Formats: sequence, structure tokens, C-alpha cells
Amino acid sequence: MNRTALLSFALAGGFLPAQGPGFPPPCPPGQRGPEGMRRPEPMAMFKALNLTPEQEKAIQGVLDRHKAAVKSREQAAREKEDALRDAMEDPGVPEAKLRSLHLVASEARLQAMLEHRAAMLEINALLTPDQLAKARRIREGRQRERDAHRALAAELDDGQAPPPGGPGL
Repeated sequence: MNRTALLSFALAGGFLPAQGPGFPPPCPPGQRGPEGMRRPEPMAMFKALNLTPEQEKAIQGVLDRHKAAVKSREQAAREKEDALRDAMEDPGVPEAKLRSLHLVASEARLQAMLEHRAAMLEINALLTPDQLAKARRIREGRQRERDAHRALAAELDDGQAPPPGGPGL
């Protein structure tokens, strides 16, 4: 395929990800994501907290109890966000409809976040003050890493960096 045909194919949507623009597929826990960020193992923080066997069992119970609700609410939020994204790409959709879809998507995302929060609050109640302080330091460190990565990506994105997903054509 020559360069012109390849470029036409790409511009016509031949290389668009299945999840829509700007949303690369998720990576499995512990592996590198699309921007090189490592997705943390779900239990990695708990391992760092030196939990007692009783705490491990109780925390696993909390996670198990919330797993189905978290999955369901995350899926619902993704579906509502996809509907909003699709509507945004349709020039025939009036602004009022976009606002309505945005409110629905926002509420669905909030419900998913509240389910995560409920699990986190239950887990926090099982931790000692020292473990809570260490967990806070770990979360803050992860946030600093994300912020530094985003700053570096923004610095590199001066028009010369290849687009996400690979080298430019």
C-alpha cells in the first residue's frame, strides 16, 4: 500500500480505536498503559500496608461485596459517556439534547465514583491510623507521578511528538 493510500485509509477511520477517539483500550493491571503509565495492581497498596491476616480477609470481603456494583456502575457510566460522545459528533443534535446527555453521563459517573468511595470508606475503617497515613502517602506519591508524567507529556507535545498510538505518517 503506498503512502497516499495508507494516509487516505487512516484519515477515513481505518486506524481509529474501537472505543472511540481519545480512549485507548485499558491495559491489564501491572502492565504499561498507552502513555507508558503502569496501571497499579489492585492489591499493591494493601501489600505495602503490612495488613494482618484478619484485615486482608475483611478487605477482600469488602472488595467482593462491592465488585458487582462497581462493575455495573462503571459500565453504565461508559455507555452514557459513549452516547454523549456520539451525539457530540453529530452536527444535527441540538445543544439542549447535548446538555441533557451530559447530565445523564455525569450522574452515571458520579454513581460509579460513589460506589468506589463506599468501598474505600469501609476499607479505611479497617485500617490502623499508621496504615491510613501510609496509604495517604502512597496515594499522594502516585498522584505526583501522574502529574509529573502529564507535565512531561505536555512538554513533549510541542507539535513534534507523534500522536498517541504510534508514529506519525
